[in-house]
Amino acid sequence: MIHVCFALFDKTGLFSKFTGTTILSMFENTASEVTVHILCNDTVTDDIKDKFFTLAERYNQIIKFYDVEKICADKIAQIIQLIPKIVNSRFTIATFYRFFVSDVLPQEIEKVIYLDSDIVVNLDINELWQYELGDKVLAVIPNAFNKGSRSNDLLCEEGIVKGNDYFNAGVLMINLKLFSHEGATLLNGTKFINENPRHSVAFDQSILNYCFSTRTLKLPVKFNRLAKWARHFKESQAEKMIYHFNSHDSIKGLGTDMSDPFNRLWMSYYIKTPWFDADSIGRLHTSFLKIRGDLKTSAMKLSALVSGKSRGFFIEAQKTERIRKLFSVRADEIIIPAKNPNSIQELIDAMKARRGSFIFFIMTRRFPIPQNFPFDRLIEEGFVEGVDFIKGWDYLNLPIDTNSLIQAM
Repeated sequence: MIHVCFALFDKTGLFSKFTGTTILSMFENTASEVTVHILCNDTVTDDIKDKFFTLAERYNQIIKFYDVEKICADKIAQIIQLIPKIVNSRFTIATFYRFFVSDVLPQEIEKVIYLDSDIVVNLDINELWQYELGDKVLAVIPNAFNKGSRSNDLLCEEGIVKGNDYFNAGVLMINLKLFSHEGATLLNGTKFINENPRHSVAFDQSILNYCFSTRTLKLPVKFNRLAKWARHFKESQAEKMIYHFNSHDSIKGLGTDMSDPFNRLWMSYYIKTPWFDADSIGRLHTSFLKIRGDLKTSAMKLSALVSGKSRGFFIEAQKTERIRKLFSVRADEIIIPAKNPNSIQELIDAMKARRGSFIFFIMTRRFPIPQNFPFDRLIEEGFVEGVDFIKGWDYLNLPIDTNSLIQAM
């Protein structure tokens, strides 16, 4: 029996489809018996569980649920006390559920595969299961194994973790015999992240690397191929790999381009799940109507803002040609490259010289990097947002943004 676990927190009821898609992709490619253990809380309702049970029954597999926040209430409370910002973070407390897998799963299970929900298992999971952990706590895929990827976590920059040892925590095989004795280690790692918040880029991933980077079995990249790098290197088709839509290339981006082979791969599995039903199609239709309304409103607002005025653009130098084409910049309009902090003064001087006849599109959120754009300086000079300048990135998404469609389905 292969054992695989997921962590699931679904406050809106719209996230479970991603976990379900990952599970279905695994079932589709695996002939062996699999038990899926879902570590969750009470946000996973009976209706959601029924969809998972339907999925398991279809493939003659097993899915079990564990309310981690009941079983491990004291330990969860301790995590929140140590890292209170997790409550309002883009992450959820579920990111820590895997820390308690030894407390939740039956003791006779000696190892378990952990998978994030932004994954497609496009191979037989038994290939991963066959690896023996020996005296290693975790089996991992280091970032360095993903061509083009680098370990930019401060843990590596400060020499706490070697770059070649730093791993992505979205795919793990956990040696439960050893992991069950590592509670104090994990607590120390959590305390370290709490005391050094600059290191908490990914909370659980930072902690796991801090604790176990030298105690891992390194696995081939095929078990955690980051989709963004597959795209970057123009891999034209999906191979027999585990594809991970992580970080900025997350599940939120799955709908952006259906000609993309990896987006199509995810969608090909999703439409086979119980989550692709009349309700999801109805939500999709509602989202289309909203997007159409937003497009109309944005177009009318932009037309009113630029009426009778020429345009100026403030943009990073390397993006100049892109903006020139995207906005069809005329010869009588200007582009000011954001080259260095002094470029802000150049922008202000240009705005003063053209006050009333130009409206300036600020096309960079963060300048000088890594600071936020200093809009207060423009306001101090008497410029008014919506009259003299606008945040131009608001108008870069005028084409249909299918991210929201995927989230709604």
